[in-house]
Amino acid sequence: MTSTNVHTDRRLGWVLLAAAIAQIVAPIVQTVADVSQPGDDSESLLITPAGWAFSIWSLIYLLALAHAVVTLWRGDGVGSRRFLIDLIALYVGATVWIAVSAVAISWLTFLVLAVMTCFAIDAARIAASARLRDPAWITWLARAASGVYAGWVSAAVFLNLGTGAIELDIADPDIRGWQFALLVGAVVFALGANLLMPRSPGYAAAVVWALIGIIAAVAGESTTALVIAIVAIVLLVAQTAWQSTRALTD
Repeated sequence: MTSTNVHTDRRLGWVLLAAAIAQIVAPIVQTVADVSQPGDDSESLLITPAGWAFSIWSLIYLLALAHAVVTLWRGDGVGSRRFLIDLIALYVGATVWIAVSAVAISWLTFLVLAVMTCFAIDAARIAASARLRDPAWITWLARAASGVYAGWVSAAVFLNLGTGAIELDIADPDIRGWQFALLVGAVVFALGANLLMPRSPGYAAAVVWALIGIIAAVAGESTTALVIAIVAIVLLVAQTAWQSTRALTD
């Protein structure tokens, strides 16, 4: 991964910082305006994580802001121009997602989040494929910022898919079978995406966090969902450990 793009065009770094700040300001404005919050319609889904799990957004925003500041401070985007463009598109998408959620149209928030997921995974993949730079913490910051973001939206997009299906009367929230299938689909997707990120454990960590939130929510409510979530955590942890071991020998 080269750093010439930011050195030759610092405007890209400024755009990255502006986008990172915009996605932080957007939910604050939404709260002050007292309008619908992302996920407000997800309460009818069995597989919705416990409320405290969504606090991960604070970490996501902090990492994004720190990486953007370092990009300008060091004059180094820790990656190709594509990496930075992916992040900018992701952060702008997050701002749009907040705005769209204000009109409480679940299927539309799903579409926005689906696009965000594509950009997030591509950015995390690029960062994960990078060799450690000097100093190494810059590369790890890039991996953390993109990986954690990608992991969380990878889980969230399936939740939004469920709420969108309910809103369009495609699925019945009282029927659990399709929700179990949705959870399995989210796990399979996460395992596949995690294969692209052998040096970015932040992706798996964010997905595991979402699964822990689901475990807390379904405990005593659904043994099936509980088992799926626990097995998924075991598989993700094992896969990440195996990939990390192999990456050390590369």
